[in-house]
Amino acid sequence: MVLDFSQGKIIVTEQELQVRLLGAQIVLQASAEDIGLRRQPPMLIADGGGVRWSLVLDSSCQLSAIQAVLGIDAQ
Repeated sequence: MVLDFSQGKIIVTEQELQVRLLGAQIVLQASAEDIGLRRQPPMLIADGGGVRWSLVLDSSCQLSAIQAVLGIDAQ
C-alpha cells in the first residue's frame, strides 16, 4: 500500500515499511517487526538494529491504514 502524506510517501507491506521524503530524496526503511505506532500524536517509530527514527503522520486515518497492513496496535 502507498500512502501520500505532507512530506512524501509511505510504502507499507506486511514485511517492511519505507518512507520516501520529498525534496531531500531520503528513504527511511525498517522491517515490520521494528515498527511501533503511537496514537497521540499519530506517529511511526522505528527502533531496531541500532537505528532509531520517528515520523509524525498527518492524521489518524494514515495510522489506521498502516495498522491494518502491519497488523499491530498503536500505543
